Amino acid sequence: MVRLLVSFAEVAMPSVLGLLETREGNVREVVVRLREEAERVQAALGSGQAELSQLADARATVAEVLSRDGSAGAGPAERAVAGSMVPERIEGMGVQVLAADYQQILSVLADPAAAQNPAPEWNHALLSEPA
Repeated sequence: MVRLLVSFAEVAMPSVLGLLETREGNVREVVVRLREEAERVQAALGSGQAELSQLADARATVAEVLSRDGSAGAGPAERAVAGSMVPERIEGMGVQVLAADYQQILSVLADPAAAQNPAPEWNHALLSEPA
């Protein structure tokens, strides 16, 4: 009868080894997920470093070419500017000195009827069917 009680106690209480095995399995799963994530991060880091290197090489090449041509300024520009440059306004200057897009904007602003249909003619060519 005493042996029966001991056997029941052994079955009812989880073994320390069983608990350790369960914990070890859980930690192994976490380690596998972390390794996969580390591989993704390493790949992204490699890609970013390659792109950064290419951009630095391109910048150095452009600076070298500009300095050979005598076109380089004293240093890098204060900021990048997109689009066309608008010349400083001088008395008597006409709109013909502006880029075509700016001329169209001024014509729309000057003519309220044109504001009702502001699409420029070049846009109609984009909408037409190819021949």
